Amino acid sequence: MPRSTTPIYIAQTQPGFEAIAADEIEALEGASVLGTRPVADKNGMIQFEYNGDPLDLFQLRTIEDLFEQVLHMQDLAPTYPGLKVLEERVLKETSISPAVQRMRQVAPGRGGHGKLRFRVVARQVGETRFRRIDAQMSVEKAIGQRTDYRWRLGEEPALEFWLTLFPGEALLMIRLSDEKMRHRTYKLEHIPASLRPSAAAALVFLTRPSERDVFLDPMCGAGTILIERANMGRYEHLYGGDQNPEALAIAHLNVGTRYQPLDLQEWDAKNLPFDEASITAAAVNLPFGHQIGSLEENRVLYPAFVREMYRVLRHGARLVMLTGDSGALIDALRRVPNLRERAAYHVTLLGYRARVFVVQKT
Repeated sequence: MPRSTTPIYIAQTQPGFEAIAADEIEALEGASVLGTRPVADKNGMIQFEYNGDPLDLFQLRTIEDLFEQVLHMQDLAPTYPGLKVLEERVLKETSISPAVQRMRQVAPGRGGHGKLRFRVVARQVGETRFRRIDAQMSVEKAIGQRTDYRWRLGEEPALEFWLTLFPGEALLMIRLSDEKMRHRTYKLEHIPASLRPSAAAALVFLTRPSERDVFLDPMCGAGTILIERANMGRYEHLYGGDQNPEALAIAHLNVGTRYQPLDLQEWDAKNLPFDEASITAAAVNLPFGHQIGSLEENRVLYPAFVREMYRVLRHGARLVMLTGDSGALIDALRRVPNLRERAAYHVTLLGYRARVFVVQKT
């Protein structure tokens, strides 16, 4: 069967967020998700086809990194002879040249001029007889011997090949994104336990944004969720607040004057200054009880917070909550039966196991 000419891309997320990102990718016209998988406990991965302009993919907000797949070897023997076969496949692979062309359209100048500078980043899941560095060196050798470009190992602004080794499998990709996709440029200041933008975007995406949104983040911290909602599409109004005046000052700095109408206030999230049924969507990063608050405090905070959110949400509104204290939140939700759980996602953030809950007022 002839190989499809449609490029295959790989999006990388924080662990557990790959299912959410896959839904965002599927919503992109012309994209088709082929599958998702974890990379140990380090990342989530989405493999998808897209035949449009690769620059379109930089509008995705729930992903951390973007790559184009250039080789997927599914019969890798965990031996040095298997590594030799991988080297030969990389040397002859025809999809590398067009992928390099697309990468240099996305990032002109990456790789430099004259000889094309490159480097290889290798990751390994599972055991093999060869070492990860052996696989890295084999791919470096193969690329250096290719005749489609004049190649040389080098540092920035090097083109990056990422090699991920699974049991019996090798995946080689060219990185299209850089650190700005992961960190964004709007976060001028951070606070402890502040969400990475891609995780904040995932929470927002799960609220099903609408141009009629009156959107609330009742514990806004540095303002990341609010900014991600502002960048996700039109809305009627954004509201955010926090009981910590220092966090609120940082949120003001990060938000600036770019997103309007948006109001930031100091408040107690258990007693919000809103009328009943006035909020159409909400997302929040609850205190895990580690860096902020404690597990004992959560037993009091969570039930009172959930009751207050039920009061201010409109019928049919979605509330998306991230927590590292799932037991406390599950117990609080049992006390408010008309907040129905629609989905839940197990994720990992900064080494902490956590869960994203999607509930809806019925």
